[in-house]
Amino acid sequence: MKNKIVLSYRFIILVYYLLAFLIVIININHLERVLIYSLILIVLFGIVVHIYILNIPKLLLSNKYIEKNLSTVKEAIDKIHNKSINDSLITIYIFLLEISNYKEEYQNFVEQNSKRIFDEKQNRHWYTIKLQYYYNLNKKDEYLKLYDPQLDNKVKNPLFKIMYLILNEEYEEAFELSKKVTSQQKDIGYIMRLYYRIICLEHLEKENELNDCINEMVEFNDQIHYVKEIKDKYKK
Repeated sequence: MKNKIVLSYRFIILVYYLLAFLIVIININHLERVLIYSLILIVLFGIVVHIYILNIPKLLLSNKYIEKNLSTVKEAIDKIHNKSINDSLITIYIFLLEISNYKEEYQNFVEQNSKRIFDEKQNRHWYTIKLQYYYNLNKKDEYLKLYDPQLDNKVKNPLFKIMYLILNEEYEEAFELSKKVTSQQKDIGYIMRLYYRIICLEHLEKENELNDCINEMVEFNDQIHYVKEIKDKYKK
């Protein structure tokens, strides 16, 4: 089966080169025009690549096709060498491994890319990857040291604040934050919030709400390790 990520990227590159070729042919006797149009084309290419990067997660982060998407992203990582796109694909692949039942593969892949993830200047991609990694390995001190509340608005994902509150045993506040999502948004992000909500309810000993959340959680795809963990714990 053709890889939709690789195909769409190659299509963008093909269009880019065709436009560049047309600019040269049409303005072959006007060097200044070629330079101006080339600069415009470079800027447009950057914008298109940025839009492409933003839309990759929407194509892949579906709780129905985790296994398929893992192989699709891995192949794309090997074939696409544009750094921005490759970085985005690596973060998505790590995320897919993290939510799946491949815990060992997840840890190994992060460690294999540790120089890239942990040594580069902090940005949104690696910042969230590092936070999730520290949380999963119960490295509380590293998580609390790295977490920066001022970056919450840039990250635009309450999960990391929820994890921060749980690590600080502020379960009531974490619980309230986990509820700030509509029931219609039942994507992977919703499932993760539901999982952390269950953790909070366990500590808060709110049995009725806990049972409701568990019953909702077990309806989801157990290829997601958050779902499987709750099923194994409560529905044996």
